[in-house]
Amino acid sequence: MSGCCADHCETPAVAPGLGVCPLCGKKGKAVSLLTVKSLVKDHTRVAPGAYLFCRTPDCEAVYFSPEAVFRKADLKVRAGVKETEDPVPLCYCFDYTRADVRRDIEETGATDILERIKAEVKAGYCACEVKNPSGDCCLGDITRAIQDAKALVAASR
Repeated sequence: MSGCCADHCETPAVAPGLGVCPLCGKKGKAVSLLTVKSLVKDHTRVAPGAYLFCRTPDCEAVYFSPEAVFRKADLKVRAGVKETEDPVPLCYCFDYTRADVRRDIEETGATDILERIKAEVKAGYCACEVKNPSGDCCLGDITRAIQDAKALVAASR
């Protein structure tokens, strides 16, 4: 893991050729077993092994391995990258959504959500590996959402 998260979650290596989502055919990103077990509703269905996260927005698969596929409906939370209707989660640790970012930008032209999250991360309160379906830090998603919201507001004026 990179970004704000600690490197205490081991992500197993995936054998070459097994990294393709069985539903959409796109390459997945390795995630830790802890991430999958933390977010699948029935964690007893999660067998030990290597899992990948499917980032394809219109694919129903969230996690997959050679033995299993977990779909959006199998998760305890909404996988933000796969959602189009609000509330679209961006930060799972501190509960910020795309609508929060958009509202700030529409009202004031700016947002301090990124700075608030960075302060919490610096204080050691980040748990992306167990809360974020991608297993990654949300700062990139927050930054993209801010840029998108600013562009949307600018285009509407």
